Amino acid sequence: MQRKIFKMGNSYGSTYPIEVLEHLNAKPGDQVEFKLQADGTVTIKKKNNVQLPDGIDPELIKAVTGVMNQYDQTIKELAKK
Repeated sequence: MQRKIFKMGNSYGSTYPIEVLEHLNAKPGDQVEFKLQADGTVTIKKKNNVQLPDGIDPELIKAVTGVMNQYDQTIKELAKK
């Protein structure tokens, strides 16, 4: 499947083939995430929105996730000990 990239104001855009949207189970209004891979490819997936319990700050979750991603291998090695 191929699509062209087009200019949209100061940004760029493209459309998604219906087969891709169905595969992602994505619908209008859903968000998607792009992850850049070291080999030059890009992974796309539907973003799963999680409803946080009252009193949980989304910025705290973002900070903890960042630390866990940054030190993932270290955490795994510590868990083995």
